[in-house]
Amino acid sequence: MPFRPAATARRRIGVVLLILLAALSGYGWWHTIKPLPAGLCLQGEKHLIAAGKVRFLADLTSGGPNGRRLVEQQIFAALFDLIDRAEHYVLVDFFLFNDRRGREAGLETKPLAGLLVRHLIERKQQVPELRIDVITDPINSAYGGARATELNALRAAGINLVVTDLKPLRDSNPLYSLWWRLLLRRLPDTGRFFPHPFAADGERVSLSSWLNLINFKANHRKVAIADQDGELISLVTSANPHGASRNHSNIGLLIADRRIAADLYRSELAVAKLSGGRLHELPRTRPARRPDNDDSALVVHVVTEENIRTEICATLDRAAATDRVRLAMFYLADRAVVEALLAADRRGVTVELILDPNRDAFGYRKSGVPNRPVAAELVRKSAGRIKIRWYRTHGEQFHSKLLLLEQADGRASLVLGSANLTRRNIGNFNLETDISASGALSVPPLNRVADYFERLWSNRDRTYTLPYSAFAEPARLKYLQYRLQEALGLGTF
Repeated sequence: MPFRPAATARRRIGVVLLILLAALSGYGWWHTIKPLPAGLCLQGEKHLIAAGKVRFLADLTSGGPNGRRLVEQQIFAALFDLIDRAEHYVLVDFFLFNDRRGREAGLETKPLAGLLVRHLIERKQQVPELRIDVITDPINSAYGGARATELNALRAAGINLVVTDLKPLRDSNPLYSLWWRLLLRRLPDTGRFFPHPFAADGERVSLSSWLNLINFKANHRKVAIADQDGELISLVTSANPHGASRNHSNIGLLIADRRIAADLYRSELAVAKLSGGRLHELPRTRPARRPDNDDSALVVHVVTEENIRTEICATLDRAAATDRVRLAMFYLADRAVVEALLAADRRGVTVELILDPNRDAFGYRKSGVPNRPVAAELVRKSAGRIKIRWYRTHGEQFHSKLLLLEQADGRASLVLGSANLTRRNIGNFNLETDISASGALSVPPLNRVADYFERLWSNRDRTYTLPYSAFAEPARLKYLQYRLQEALGLGTF
């Protein structure tokens, strides 16, 4: 056979391209599974805490007749009180920490971030030796491309600010993040020609801001710690100090226990370290007392990142035929959780869900993904036994994130916090913090969570929720969209 140099060259080029493709695929895959920085994905120790030391908080917004709204807000009042009474130390870590108004310039807002800044600075002025640590996400400066007014005020007041470095985290959107890591992040951050991604009236930002945004990763935690009267008190919530989020419905737990605060602090210290920052030392406080009556105590522990998925699924797996599962959630998409809900239904568990219809996001109109196609799957596969109601939003969001298992023997288990039930939130991509608590359903805060859910489910004093038919979405095309976005990390949920 005659020698064919062109064919040989083509084969060599083909081999080189295959090697290059394999190397690129391996590089992208590695950044989706690489070990997390030390201290993340925490499974805190289980602590026995008196029920009176744990308080359930809820922010609730509901439309009413003639446009009158019901607005009940507890979370930020509790946070501001925590700061105003702090003696030696305050730590806060919030994802959204700004008063941007969203894409609708006329959107009604309340300066929650500005109020939080004011309380922190004023308390620092009152108690000069007070140590304050603030951790947040780079989304608040549009990833370095815009002014962060509230954060700049904290810096100017001498408050320790740590902006989370997201690069060490895993990539949830590898089809894009591969190219961002290799090339796009090296582009110069020059020129402010692009619209602000989060505010219609915001200043122009650079291309770099948008290139960072498409990575779809975040420090999504919502945590606070402060000391009062020799005790460390912690807040774990789903709420953000964010102007355009002022009317969102949210939940939280306020816990007066040094051990829980120490576990939360340890998880926050890991975030500071991966970001090249530091935290002040946690102050010494009196040791936690054992509850006088174990029957009225709660077993409480901290879970972060993928351990939240483990805790949720373990709670669902414990449910028996005579038990009831109640889930209130902003985003439900994670396949392990969906399968656990279906498995619980097959065992005869009563399963009730209140979901956000996923139609509003700061002036944007959303498509209903993922909640509507997931709800359709749950209803279809359970033959209608899984009951779903939609929160009746009016521009705001039903931003609550909680799971309650009510057992026939009078016990209950609760998981709540920052985490949506999606691959990104509970798959070791985002940074998230939840609290797990279990005990007798008759004691607070478990009975108060049950009452909160029942109030919304049964529309006790107004129309909070609508039947499944109000936003039923049986179309298979949206279901396919949800499955692809969830699997490939291409969605914002």
